[in-house]
Amino acid sequence: MKLINRFLMLLFLVLFSTGSMAQSKKHPKFRTAIPRDSIRLSDPCILADDETQTYYMTGTGGLLWKSKDLEKWDGPYIVAETDPNSWMGKRPQIWAAELHKYKGKYYYFATFTNDSILIGTYRGNDIPRRACHVLVSDRPDGPYRPIKDKTYLPDSIPTLDGTLWTDKDGKPYMVYCGEWLKNWNGTIEKIELKSDLSGTAGKAQVLFRASDSPWSRETVDGKERPNRVTDGPWLFRTGTGRLGMIWTSWIGNIYTQGVAYSESGTLDGPWIQEQAPITPPNYGHGMLFKDFNGRWLMSVHSHCDANGRYIRIPQLFEVDLSGDKLKIKRHLCASEKGMGAYLFVFFNDPTHSLFMATSRDGYTFTAVNDGQPVIAGDTIAEQLGVRDPHIYRGPDGAFYLSMTDLHIFGKQKGIRDTEWERDGEAYGWGNNRGLVLMKSRDLIHWTRSNIRIDQAFPEKFGDIGCAWAPETTYDPQAGKMMIYFTMRHGNGRTTLYYAYTDNDFTRLTTEPKQLFEYPDKNIQILDADISRLPDGRACMMYVAQENPGGIRMAVNDEGNVTGPYRYIDKWIDSEPGACEAPNVWKRIGEDKWVVMYDIFSIQPHNFGFCETTDFKHFTPLGRFNEGLMKAANFTSPKHGTVIQISLEEAERLEKYWQSH
Repeated sequence: MKLINRFLMLLFLVLFSTGSMAQSKKHPKFRTAIPRDSIRLSDPCILADDETQTYYMTGTGGLLWKSKDLEKWDGPYIVAETDPNSWMGKRPQIWAAELHKYKGKYYYFATFTNDSILIGTYRGNDIPRRACHVLVSDRPDGPYRPIKDKTYLPDSIPTLDGTLWTDKDGKPYMVYCGEWLKNWNGTIEKIELKSDLSGTAGKAQVLFRASDSPWSRETVDGKERPNRVTDGPWLFRTGTGRLGMIWTSWIGNIYTQGVAYSESGTLDGPWIQEQAPITPPNYGHGMLFKDFNGRWLMSVHSHCDANGRYIRIPQLFEVDLSGDKLKIKRHLCASEKGMGAYLFVFFNDPTHSLFMATSRDGYTFTAVNDGQPVIAGDTIAEQLGVRDPHIYRGPDGAFYLSMTDLHIFGKQKGIRDTEWERDGEAYGWGNNRGLVLMKSRDLIHWTRSNIRIDQAFPEKFGDIGCAWAPETTYDPQAGKMMIYFTMRHGNGRTTLYYAYTDNDFTRLTTEPKQLFEYPDKNIQILDADISRLPDGRACMMYVAQENPGGIRMAVNDEGNVTGPYRYIDKWIDSEPGACEAPNVWKRIGEDKWVVMYDIFSIQPHNFGFCETTDFKHFTPLGRFNEGLMKAANFTSPKHGTVIQISLEEAERLEKYWQSH
């Protein structure tokens, strides 16, 4: 019973934390040009209205946002006007609102909940009145008001997530979920609607049950069973005319979306479930629409737990419907259209701590916190120092920060009695075994995990001499976050490895595998940095320690971040001495990419820069404060990363460190 109550509480918190009342006394704050990844919204549904050439987005909470480009949004607007004397009551919760254009009018399908009316109990839990309802408007931006019928579905069962579908018979149907609270096995059902959508014209029919899914699972009383939840049905046809449905459930505590296909090509089915989910972990409640450029897109929300708070952000995937099945082509990460600043993270040798600097133009960087560390290395690392920080914005909108757990001056600083953590002859210069992984939603508050490679994988990597320069990327083929880093066995040759992490960025879930092999196996390689070429191919910059060491490039022509990578016989940097730590970043609004690298062979240490438009020709930009690039209030940075951030993110970060 405790497990059941915890599950009910979890579901309530997830839904309630993103829900809102239809007629809140306080109007939500209206803003313009909000980046999509700055909006917090469950169950995002987007209507691409050809008449107004505008995108309209709604979802749980019932509010509305408008956009011309899918990246910057204005809102929110209150558009739902319910009848306080109806079964919904004065302030119903609104979940999973959808917009549909049908026969010249605009319809608002949504789930309404009146907590003051109870329709039963199940295992000691009260079940409130919750049902799908339809509102109508002459305009896409409302206001939307209920049509004449008071109810669409029986009031004896809770229903949710209703959507509109016109079947081959030309009749409109509502497809919706029968909530699992009444029978511990959620359903997806259909019911015919009147031609003007003002009410129902038939009886409900179950299309399939949650227990029909081969992929959604949960553990109850120590036993694994099919997950009870059905969420978010959305119908579509493929290019071959095949009828499909995306719908969402859970695999343990992971929220994800599957696909079912109708054998008959109609709603009557039978419905055959695909064996595996179609979205990455913690992406769900999706819908499909065609943008004004003719692309088919899937709108979903990413779902994650950030310090006990459930964060849901609208996300877009480009999909392919041309064949017999729905396929995901690529994840459309936060567009640079929402970006207006840059963030530079680095460390320095005297402190072995993390620094951050911001820039508006991508040329002049100013360190926050008056040039002092933002995170002290001795507070987060086993060796009481960190090196090689890398930051990455994941597809969930979170920031992933990885660092080497290593202090190379431990003896001089009195941290240890020996020069290195272990014997230098056996394990080499700078020997270490650990990485520091951190994750944040706001660049200020971070979770942290310390990873010991030798302890996580003792049989194969128990004798490693180093684990350096970890970086993070998202692997769309695997649907997972991937970390890649430099490693060597004992005092041997360094090379590049990769492994996948869990969703919380707290551990490695797979044994490290080799990422790339240099043609000359006697040459050490290290410090990989993976980015995308303009045509979508995967590009890996790395250091080859020839004489002197410098920056080279390798490419995977299929776009696979795990390779195999094709060696390119070309030096990227223009330095006469050795350099390391390449990092590629794009200039906002320009088809220009900067390759930044650490020139460790000069004193004082400095960074070098070159610029490219095609990754074939690289124009030197000089060094910090010796050319176009400027460091306003810091010197001698080491091994850093630059990413794009929004102006709002930059201002929040700067303001925070002005007062802390």
